[in-house]
Amino acid sequence: MIPQAAVVGRRACAVLAACSAVLHGITIVQTEIPAAAVLMAGMGAACLYCARELWMQGALRTWVLVAVMNLAMIAVHTPFASAHQHGGGAAVAAIPMHHSTVMTLATALAAVEAVIATAVVYQRSRHNRVAVSQAAAI
Repeated sequence: MIPQAAVVGRRACAVLAACSAVLHGITIVQTEIPAAAVLMAGMGAACLYCARELWMQGALRTWVLVAVMNLAMIAVHTPFASAHQHGGGAAVAAIPMHHSTVMTLATALAAVEAVIATAVVYQRSRHNRVAVSQAAAI
């Protein structure tokens, strides 16, 4: 049986993933580039997929996917955020101020999700290693 706290925590992370999907949706509305809108729609759909998987069962593969996707999102968005803050020329002109706020929120949310997912993957993989070691000793 799964402890109630684990279910509540897993579902809280599912809500965070759904919030990421909403932020991708806001970005779709704000973009003027069709290819970017398609990419954001795909990423939003991936966020909803992870949210559903976390809500329903929280398999290890889902936690790994959440960790990897959020770390990749941070890596992709960090150059845009720093260019906006420090006057990055043409990149700044193409990004409206409110878009920067959405990007900052999305990056912060991704950092929280990445930390939580990485901690879960570490804990579960550590637990599995101990179980395998104990089974091998028998």
